[in-house]
Amino acid sequence: MKNLFIFSVFILTFSLSAYSQSTNIEVVEKGLFKNKVYVKCGIEMTPAQLVTLFQNDPNMKDYYKPIALNNVAATLLNSIGSALIFWPVAEWLSDNSNPNWDLAYIGAGCVVLSIPFKNAYNKHAARAVQYYNSGYHKTSAVHFNLNLDSNGLGLAMKF
Repeated sequence: MKNLFIFSVFILTFSLSAYSQSTNIEVVEKGLFKNKVYVKCGIEMTPAQLVTLFQNDPNMKDYYKPIALNNVAATLLNSIGSALIFWPVAEWLSDNSNPNWDLAYIGAGCVVLSIPFKNAYNKHAARAVQYYNSGYHKTSAVHFNLNLDSNGLGLAMKF
């Protein structure tokens, strides 16, 4: 009887600890350039997986669209830019001719243009993760901006 009691206490403790594991999303900086990686239950999520997670959650409908649009724009511009850079380089390496380097310049411009979209994705994703982790409670945030109007330059506080 004593062994049965100890065994049931062990099972109860183990099941409660397994149930109480956090389903929060953690933001971890990894790599040489300190890229933000989103981790849920110990698994690193790709940006597409994070978008899919928020897409299927009805409470996240306000946060889903900016994340998805910025992710698609950044991925599309980066892919097109990489292809446009690779084309003349491959031509130059293959037949040692004078390829059209204008394509590479346009591709570099596309890659540079994808950076603001990636930053916007990270900003919106951080807000969405904060909202998700808080149990769908909006937190009041104060933002300070420099504004220029007819009275001159000033500091504006947005609640």
